[in-house]
Formats: sequence, structure tokens, C-alpha cells
Amino acid sequence: MRRRTFIASAGALALACARRGRLAPAPGPQRGIGFDAYRTRPSGDDFAALADLGATHLALFSFGYMRRHTDPVVLRYAGEDTDWSLTDEGLLATGRMARDAGLRVLLLPTLSDFVDGHWRGEVRMDDEDAWQAWFASYGDFLLHYAELADEMRAVGLSVGTELRGTVHRQSEWRSTIASARESFRGWLTYAANWDDYDRVPWWDALDLIGVQAYFELADPGGADDPAGRSDRLREAWVPIRHRLAQVSAAAGKRVLFTEIGYKSHGGATVHPWNWEISGARDWELQASAYEAAFDALWRERWFAGFYWWKWRPDARSDTDYERDFTPQGKPAEAVVRRYYSGT
Repeated sequence: MRRRTFIASAGALALACARRGRLAPAPGPQRGIGFDAYRTRPSGDDFAALADLGATHLALFSFGYMRRHTDPVVLRYAGEDTDWSLTDEGLLATGRMARDAGLRVLLLPTLSDFVDGHWRGEVRMDDEDAWQAWFASYGDFLLHYAELADEMRAVGLSVGTELRGTVHRQSEWRSTIASARESFRGWLTYAANWDDYDRVPWWDALDLIGVQAYFELADPGGADDPAGRSDRLREAWVPIRHRLAQVSAAAGKRVLFTEIGYKSHGGATVHPWNWEISGARDWELQASAYEAAFDALWRERWFAGFYWWKWRPDARSDTDYERDFTPQGKPAEAVVRRYYSGT
């Protein structure tokens, strides 16, 4: 069957969603922020600041874990008293405050790195029975948060995050997605890792192609050549943008960056996914990286928006604030404001 262009499919998707009582993806790029309130309860002022920034959407995260990357049991992280937004109560309250400020919510259930030290992308089962058990357990985990997302009136839900080792199980994922649709009335995506989003065979079952967009760009050089480093970052986006456009056209879906961010230190654009590395403070590099990403994608009609990682109520009190991911109080915040508010 010939695939429709985005212009045709957007209207069809909206009509189909309306008939099923679901919310279609919002038109235009989503002006999103990844929100981290694990340790600090937010206030209305936090969300008012995001609305003033020009943000329209907020990503909230709920967590589960496995004891081993080969264990077929997925456990839901219920949270301690201090882990505010990891609890159901905290998620519902945070979602409510966000809505009161006029922000729409995307919920991303995520498996944390496992007790045995493996990354969630390394999930694998040893035999067919274990795979069936894992999908049954993961399906229960996702169903809980699909129902919670519906209760909090979220507009979007991710069915998974960076589960690279599982995506070849196509029939199980299609069944899992169908079950999520029965419990959640909004739009669905999946947050694929930056280096394997083009190998997910079931994008057609979802509404948006989600990408954890920590693409490795380049070391653009020192701060003594600001124009040159900006040009080099823009050039690094050219093949990435081309491949994203290809995948979008093949699937007939828009691309959403469910997470993107850069730390504010030297070398942060080389391996932006590596939160453990650090270097000399370089706020201008972070701002240049933000600018390059906006410049590369913001006007593309197949692009559905950014969720910048991360915004915290107490960010400036962090010991690693000056080199961390947050753009708060740094030149990168002004870049976001310029694009999100249109100023």
C-alpha cells in the first residue's frame, strides 16, 4: 500500500483518534521539557515558570526495574517518601499542577538500570518461556501506568524506553500496544534509543516515532571560535536529519524527541548520552548545541517536537549544577525561550 504523506495522514489520524475517543498528537512542534521532581516537591511557581518559558508539554517519568537483565519479572518502583514524583500520588499531583499551568503531560514509564549493572537496552531472555513471562510482567507494569496516565489526563504515553533487546519480538509488542490503547485515550509513542530507532519494526502501530536523541555530534572546538563551533554542530546534524526524515516517511509518522539534552561542560556534545563524564564548565557550548538542534529540526514538517532534559525545582542547589544537563539559569535557557515563545 502506498504510504500517505504527513499532510494527508495528520488529518486521517485526528479523525481516527476522535472516533476512538483518543486525543490526536497536537499540531505543530511540541514545546516540551523533561521534568525531574524526584527529590523535591514542586510548587505552582515551577510550572508557571515553564509556561512563561513558552513550554506547552511536560514529560513525567515513572520507573520500574529488574533484578537481572535476564530476569522475566518487572517490578514497579513504588518510591520512598523522598521520591516525590516516583510515587503514584506524586505523579498525579505533579500532573495536576502542570495542567493547572496550561501544560500538557506525556508520561514515560521507564525501566531503570538493573541491580546486576546492565542497561535497560540489554534486556534479553534465555528461552521462549522466559520471553512470554517477561512480556506478561512488563505488560502489567505498563498497564498500571496507562491507567494512571488516563487518570491524570495525560495527552501522551510512551509504551517503553530504550528496550533495544526486545524490539524484535514484534507480535508481543503489537499485543502490548493494543492493550495500552484499551486503557489510555491519548496518543502513544515508544522512546527508542538514538542509535536504533530505525530498527523498530512496529512504528505503524503507534502515533509518533519517539527518539531518545542523544546523537553523537562532534567536538566543535574551543570557545575562542564560537561561530566555527556552531557551524560544526550544525553540519553534524545534516546526516542525522536526513535519516530521521527517511524513517518518518517510511513509517508515515512524525518524529518526536522524547528526550534530548547536553551537559554544560567541554566535550559534552561528543557523547551526550554519557552522564558520567565531565569537563571544564562551558555554558556557551551547551547553548550552541541547543541552537544547532533547533536550527536543524524546528521547521521540519515531519518533526513533532523536543523534550529537553532536564528541569528541576531545586536545580541550582545541586552540587553539579554548573556542569549538569539543566539549562536553568544558563544561556541555553534563553535559546529555549526564543524558540518556544517565538521571541
